[in-house]
Amino acid sequence: MNKEGKVWTIITLVSISLLLILVAQENNFTLSSVFSSDDDSPMPLSNTSDEMHPLGKQCLSSHDGVEMHFHPFLTILIDDEEFTIPKDTGISTSTCNNAMHMTHTHDTTGKIHVEGNSVEEVPLEVFFDVWGKHFDETGIFDNRNGTIEMKVDGVVSTDYQNLILKDGQNIIISYSSN
Repeated sequence: MNKEGKVWTIITLVSISLLLILVAQENNFTLSSVFSSDDDSPMPLSNTSDEMHPLGKQCLSSHDGVEMHFHPFLTILIDDEEFTIPKDTGISTSTCNNAMHMTHTHDTTGKIHVEGNSVEEVPLEVFFDVWGKHFDETGIFDNRNGTIEMKVDGVVSTDYQNLILKDGQNIIISYSSN
């Protein structure tokens, strides 16, 4: 190979290396993960709570001026055992310090308080985003390989995170491991 051919080979190799580094940084992966075949670590689970729904960012410091205030009820069953929804979920968080999110709890009964300074259609996703937990048709929390079903007032619903919350709704989410 002549001198000019060696120079172009080096330029090509450097260019390809830089391109791979840029692609790896842009797509948040490492080159070793691309070329390694013995890595058995699980892929991170997708999570509906990774990005807060815009309504979840609304904070209320008091009940003054509240135009919307209603209460759906949520029950979560995982392998037939009821999961307790924590009290004060959505109260005084890093997003709403010393305030309440639009969706929140005051106790462990599963009663969700939906409040706002204007009347909005609030999907169930807002509560799960505020809580920082995953919920959609793929599963709930870290449970993804089983069967999930949601009933609203006794009727099966496939709206999952898109269910529009209403006063007095009885929402039951059941997850069964397979």
